Amino acid sequence: MGLLSAVACRAEAVTLAVVATLGCLGAATAAPASLAPAPPLGAELDVTPDTARLAQNPALRARLLGSPHGYFRFINIPFMSAVCRRVRSEGNSMPTVTLHGDAHVEQYAVTELGRGLTDFDDSASGPATLDLVRFGVSVRLAAHQRGWTNRADALFAAFLRGYRKALTDPKAVAPEPAWARRVQASFDKNPLACLARAEALMEILPAQKEVLDHISTAMALEMLTKNAQLPRTFFNLKKVGTLRIGIGSALAAKYLVRVEGPGPTDDDDVILEMKEVQDLQGVSCLRSLPGPSRIMVGQARIAYQPFRLPGVLRFNGRTYWIHAWPLNYVEVDIARGPASPQELEEIAYDAGVQLGRGHPNESLKSEADRVRGALLKRLSEDRLQRMVADLSNETIAAWDRFRSAVGKP
Repeated sequence: MGLLSAVACRAEAVTLAVVATLGCLGAATAAPASLAPAPPLGAELDVTPDTARLAQNPALRARLLGSPHGYFRFINIPFMSAVCRRVRSEGNSMPTVTLHGDAHVEQYAVTELGRGLTDFDDSASGPATLDLVRFGVSVRLAAHQRGWTNRADALFAAFLRGYRKALTDPKAVAPEPAWARRVQASFDKNPLACLARAEALMEILPAQKEVLDHISTAMALEMLTKNAQLPRTFFNLKKVGTLRIGIGSALAAKYLVRVEGPGPTDDDDVILEMKEVQDLQGVSCLRSLPGPSRIMVGQARIAYQPFRLPGVLRFNGRTYWIHAWPLNYVEVDIARGPASPQELEEIAYDAGVQLGRGHPNESLKSEADRVRGALLKRLSEDRLQRMVADLSNETIAAWDRFRSAVGKP
């Protein structure tokens, strides 16, 4: 049976979600704060190493043990809660904006389409402090890992300079970082080799074959519905597999799908990623709808190059969002690059410009101008530097406790 026939036969068994319009995010209400007593400072960042999900994923646990930054990537939701707690106790002086939600150094990537912060899984609406502090702690931990601790404050200051520059000039463009130029120059121009590398990440589990068949059918139906201008053969399935990469999203369900693309030859095939949407409702200072529309809003307003072929579907009670992978995609790896504090500073400045352009990016120019002015007025570098330093220390202390619990010296 062909793919389209299978779609028709199973359509009644698949429940699809339709992406909400970009305007719906503003209608969300803040999630209620928990009535439970707040944990001691720093304890909210603790991870129990023998939880079932970590015990069953030794590779992930090893990555958490590897560095404070790896641990930091895993605890984004508790980290956001920790920032919310400080925002609430100090009084929120920053306006609500469209957030990246997980802005850190290793989210900065280069593709054949361009560069910048990517991966908007945790995008939402909330105080700008969340993104600024998260990136600040990331760059500080990166400097700590590379032995550049004496440059930590200067690196965060460069990020804030880029942010302020874009608030002052919404069309500001940062110079291309040397690291990005070097990576782009090394890209593989052979599409078959690029597709083979992506396909090698697909893990086919025999026990999940029927599930994967249903998922691929649901995805094809959704993508055909949303991309009616494409030929029906574009989404003919060629291969499906589970995907096991990432740290913050390591425990979320993810799949890769290889489809036919615009023509019958292999060299123009397309790789689609399907990733489970995570629940952010427990983070007190976020305004977030429970579905995937927050991700679509975030990538549309903040990404320099929005995702190709975005889509959404529901399957077996879970919600997934879909997008096409570029042929070449390289994220910053703190352990292997950038090569110097200057290169990291260039990346930080570029990320600051991107968030400074994206945070106040509203559909109405008058509203965007208002938010931009409020951000400029309330941006306090000293206050942010103090919060970043405190949370960096608390993250390292939580990582040390994690290592001790595992029995690592």
